[in-house]
Amino acid sequence: MGGVVSFENAEIIYVAEDGAIGLTESFASRFENDMPFDIKRPVVTRKHETLIKENWSAIYQGTSAFDAVKHLTPTKFFYRTFYNILFEMAPSLRPIFRSSMTVQGKSLAGIIKTLATVINGANIVKASQELAKRHLKYGA
Repeated sequence: MGGVVSFENAEIIYVAEDGAIGLTESFASRFENDMPFDIKRPVVTRKHETLIKENWSAIYQGTSAFDAVKHLTPTKFFYRTFYNILFEMAPSLRPIFRSSMTVQGKSLAGIIKTLATVINGANIVKASQELAKRHLKYGA
């Protein structure tokens, strides 16, 4: 992907009557060919909500893969692993990240923690859309 895309006032995320959250047809169709998996219309249901919260809690507290001597905290292990894999898969993204990876990693962990916390709250759509807008500025 890449390039400049503007989605000012665009409808990006919807919430269904059953509480499921997904990308709108008009937004998702623009990126259909760029989706890395065969999931053209990602949707987060109440079942997914439980899994997201349980998995983030496990990551945040530390899993068996966490090595306290090497990484100090489970959060540091998470974001180091995340960015190492991201830059390995897409080295061209590295220059986008100008701040220290510690600052960036703490920001990533904070965002995920917030989204996992408010996933069923009234602010999830607004929080997700603001996050999406910031990423679109960078062509991500």
